[in-house]
Amino acid sequence: MGVLSRQSGSKASVGALTILAVLSTCLYGSISLLSWRFDFGSVATDRPIIGVLCLFAVAFAAYLVAIRIAWRAPESRPTLKLLIATAIVFRVVMLFSLPIQEVDIYRYLWDGTVSTAGVSPFRFSPEQVSSADLATTGDASLERLVALRDHHPALAEILRRVHFPDLPTIYPPTSQAVFAAASLTTPGEASLLTRLFIMKAWFIGFDIATLFVVIALLRLCKKPASLCVIYAWCPLLMKEVANSGHLDAVAVFVTTLAVYFVVRFLLWHRLPSCDEEKTANWKLARLIYLGLIGVVLALAVGAKLYPVVLAPLFLFVIAKTCGWRIVLVPTTVFAVSTVVLLSSMFVGEKASPGKQLHSDPSRGVVTFLRRWEMNDYLFLLVIENLKPTAGRGAHEIAWFTVVPESGRQAVVNLVSSQFDIAAPEVPFFVARALTAALFIIVAMVIAWRTASDDISRFCEGVFLTLAWFWLLCPTQNPWYWTWALPLLPFARSRVWLAVSGLVLVYYLRFWLSYHFAESAVLGTPYTGAAFYDFVVTWIEFAPWFVLLTVGFVSRKQTSKWLDMPQYEGRTV
Repeated sequence: MGVLSRQSGSKASVGALTILAVLSTCLYGSISLLSWRFDFGSVATDRPIIGVLCLFAVAFAAYLVAIRIAWRAPESRPTLKLLIATAIVFRVVMLFSLPIQEVDIYRYLWDGTVSTAGVSPFRFSPEQVSSADLATTGDASLERLVALRDHHPALAEILRRVHFPDLPTIYPPTSQAVFAAASLTTPGEASLLTRLFIMKAWFIGFDIATLFVVIALLRLCKKPASLCVIYAWCPLLMKEVANSGHLDAVAVFVTTLAVYFVVRFLLWHRLPSCDEEKTANWKLARLIYLGLIGVVLALAVGAKLYPVVLAPLFLFVIAKTCGWRIVLVPTTVFAVSTVVLLSSMFVGEKASPGKQLHSDPSRGVVTFLRRWEMNDYLFLLVIENLKPTAGRGAHEIAWFTVVPESGRQAVVNLVSSQFDIAAPEVPFFVARALTAALFIIVAMVIAWRTASDDISRFCEGVFLTLAWFWLLCPTQNPWYWTWALPLLPFARSRVWLAVSGLVLVYYLRFWLSYHFAESAVLGTPYTGAAFYDFVVTWIEFAPWFVLLTVGFVSRKQTSKWLDMPQYEGRTV
């Protein structure tokens, strides 16, 4: 009876998931069709942003139902195969869509073209190439890029669409290698759309590869492989990878692979044979494997800088397992590999006599780190209470500003004089320092409490480190949340599941900016963008933080009604 019951339950689960998969495919197909109204030159106020957000809301609801079914369903291979196959279908459907309210992919396309032309993408800004005259450049590398611009209309259009063209690229070498690979696999006379779809296909490939690493991690941790639905079906990935084509898919894959290697190492070190006298070959193999972990994590940092925050956690857990002396191996390998990889971003060429001075290759990254702020909440609370109100109108002052004006002005004057920073830049600098210090404390607590003998808790520690890094960032773009998504199945609180849906509210900012560019919203003093920043972000984040706090407190009181279900030894 037990076997028959499990088989019946498995068939019912597959049937329910199939219905949800068909519904989701229809939703993503509709979104894909609507995306063609978001063409680069389309009228902003005519874009169906609200309609697309409603479709994503329904897709997210279906996603949550699918997770609930996967939690409760008996483990079966048909269920896992269905989840993987439908995840691929969703992404293929969204592949042939235009990026919705995103333009980053045009920078990737241009960077890839520059690299395959034999020029460093960190050397010239797009604006330099756009404004250069082939006859007067005086630089062979720049001449090659100008020739590409003049002889390929698709490349000229891509160059025109690059965001922040005055800045050199901010994307590190590992990602640049993927851009170049996509460019090499693109026909020379390909149209702009063909180039765009090929680039997105590369990112989808990395995204699907991440899914298989997630499944492998779940199996190593003795969790149901069907929990991969949390990653496989996440609507945020359909939007930010399959539709918008964000490069984060590359960094997420390499980072998750690094986590997988650490977990394998921890399991390997716990084998009974490891308690016996270690042979020379075993010790050598251990050192090589630790070196591999260092290289893979460095490649992840070389794809996007954020994985560097995981280095202390990795090293701390390895030290707990093998002792502190052995940590020198992965630390040295990681540090050297990272420096070599990132050197091209920060070390530029000196201008030769008679040649124009090239862009500082670090200018793009430095500008991003010093100025970018978007869709933030905790950082917003800090910075708005540091900005002096003098010279600002009511529509620029946040309603939650509580620090007296005299106190804010005193902080600005003190920091400006002590650190030789321009007064307008002080609030961002101080807010960044405060939130960074808070993150360091949180990360150290997570690392200290992560036990090396519990690999599920290690994966949870990785998730929490990335999640809190995102929550404390000044730039909380929706696609940045994908950094933590592969490890979400290891989170203890189900409240974290809501983030993937809530962050899509970010796209409401565009609608508000288009329709309330100069008029106040709902009787507030705020125009569209300010209304989003000062009002909507509270709706997006405040209730979620309340639920997260309630879940944490209830867990301390042995009530776990907001926790994820726990499994013991069920794998497929």
